[in-house]
Amino acid sequence: MNDSWHEKVRIKNREEIIEAGKKLFLKYNFIDVKVKDVCTLASISRVTFYKHFKSMDELVFEVQMNILRHMVKAIKGKANDKVSGKEMIENMLYAWISFAKEYKEEMKFIFLFDFYYGANNSNEDLKSKYKNFIFEDNNFFNEAIDKGIEDKSLRRDLEPVRVGCLIFQTIMGLLQRISCTDLPVTGEVVTADDIAKEVVDILINSISI
Repeated sequence: MNDSWHEKVRIKNREEIIEAGKKLFLKYNFIDVKVKDVCTLASISRVTFYKHFKSMDELVFEVQMNILRHMVKAIKGKANDKVSGKEMIENMLYAWISFAKEYKEEMKFIFLFDFYYGANNSNEDLKSKYKNFIFEDNNFFNEAIDKGIEDKSLRRDLEPVRVGCLIFQTIMGLLQRISCTDLPVTGEVVTADDIAKEVVDILINSISI
């Protein structure tokens, strides 16, 4: 057996652990999931688990990044560069809303992760790795903002990094809230789609010419 075969097995085992962890975390509160539960679902030993992850926290962080990559891929897939920068951003925002509706459990997981690990002290190495991931992989609105400034569909005074961050935090907060709670509506009925559309309109109008 050569090194290539061992490497393929190692990668396969890691992917199976992540997938098993993801299935369990989306079905149950990840705080209640144990290493033995992941090992049972992935059909691996505890020894194999700890060859890949030092702790359950490390696996939770990895699943969070896995879900965010899935979400970003869905959003960026609608970033059609044949339209104006303004239209690019609008298309991406509605793709994000569609993702949240289709993958409600993933949005709930992101919310629980942010709440739990934001409120509790966790491993500094994990927090640093996650922070780098957020900064490097989630600035996907910048290109569309740059294009909008250039094609004059967006205001010239916008700071792409700042505006991209504001858009990301606003929509993420909205979609997590919608995914995790029922609307306390009285009188005229307001749907989650109504709220999402209004917020998108406000954001787009605030950065448009």
